[in-house]
Amino acid sequence: MIDFFNLIAPDFTSYLTGPLFFLSLAGLGFIIGILAGIFGVGGGFLLVPLMNILLGIPIELAAGSATCYIIGTSTTGVIKHFHKGNMEIKAAVYISFGSILGAVSGDILQDILVRIAGGNKTLFEQIMQGVFILLLVLIAWVMSRKSSYDEKSDIRPVTFLQKMKLGPDTDLPLSKQIGVNIIGLFGIGFSGGLLTGLMGVSGGVLFMPILVLGVGLAPHLAVGTSLTVVLIGSISAIIKKSLSGGEKVSLPIAVALLAAGAVGVRIGISISHKLHGEKLKKYFSIIVLLAAVMIAVKLVTSF
Repeated sequence: MIDFFNLIAPDFTSYLTGPLFFLSLAGLGFIIGILAGIFGVGGGFLLVPLMNILLGIPIELAAGSATCYIIGTSTTGVIKHFHKGNMEIKAAVYISFGSILGAVSGDILQDILVRIAGGNKTLFEQIMQGVFILLLVLIAWVMSRKSSYDEKSDIRPVTFLQKMKLGPDTDLPLSKQIGVNIIGLFGIGFSGGLLTGLMGVSGGVLFMPILVLGVGLAPHLAVGTSLTVVLIGSISAIIKKSLSGGEKVSLPIAVALLAAGAVGVRIGISISHKLHGEKLKKYFSIIVLLAAVMIAVKLVTSF
């Protein structure tokens, strides 16, 4: 007989219990929500390792629950940007196809890593913590780079995907980009989806610079397009995790995160309007590096 309660709320041992656990969880969701609103990212890349380190939630469960959180926060953004016309539909479609395949592959890869660890949860979490450190350092480096995009200029530099000659290409009318490689768009989506399925990371923080610098989208179009792909990839990841039958998603955790995170996002958006773009990127890089250091300390002390 299927234990439906255990499917939506898997049992695990946390550092905290009862109301204190959910209050701490809501507080974490609130803070990450503020950061997500300020910096325009999903927040999963910070939320998953911090849930594991601060609250003791297994990474597998944290990743699945954070993906539900990302679905909730990104849905509102997609609706808003769609109505404003901040979406390159053709790019979103091609990238989303790659994202769906990547999300499914990422969850399969997560299962493979668990098997490699021989069912040893401690070893699996050590592997994942090491991957998170590498990802956070990469994110900090990408966000610290100064963008050369000039929205006022009519001249658009030839992008990497326009230089690719493998397979068919397409035109992106809103961005006035001609001959953008479709396989390249698919590959971008696959990479982001892989992160979603494997680690509960939306991939949006990496989509943004790639869509601007690699595809040639204007920043406001990159935001709407990225959120659309993130939403579709996250939904695909959750469906795959649910069908796999493992204890990968906790609905109570997701609801607690989302309820508090929704408030935090609104506050973060208000704050972001008062800060300069380059300073935002600098502060964001510092926060990400601090998170990487925290995970590194946890990893070293676990041996």
